[in-house]
Amino acid sequence: MVLSGMSTLEQMEDNLSFMKDFRPLDEREQEAVARVQEIFRSKNLIPCTACRYCVDEGCPRKISIPDLFAVMNTKQLYHDWNADYYYNEVHTKQGGKASDCIKCGKCERACPQHLPIRELLVQVAKEFEKN
Repeated sequence: MVLSGMSTLEQMEDNLSFMKDFRPLDEREQEAVARVQEIFRSKNLIPCTACRYCVDEGCPRKISIPDLFAVMNTKQLYHDWNADYYYNEVHTKQGGKASDCIKCGKCERACPQHLPIRELLVQVAKEFEKN
């Protein structure tokens, strides 16, 4: 598993070069980061980074988990009706609804964030599949 996106020595050297003039955050900057983290945590968002390992590791139901989590977060943040459109007409039109999950756990074993994906998909289904 390569979460950092580096798969060659050249890529690693390029990434490391950005740390040449590293300066840690000062106390004021750390406080600002902590305030932003608090705001985001209060929103009860799904902390998915959309790495797609859960999908690439072979979801047998072809559920586009990161996309479903993104529309759930959009709806939570903005109370946006467009999220329903994207759930129903873009991300699940050809199948792969949250309720299609068979709870095999392959996604959770692949998730570097250790998200309870199966539980989260139940919540997504409750929100978008009310009919």
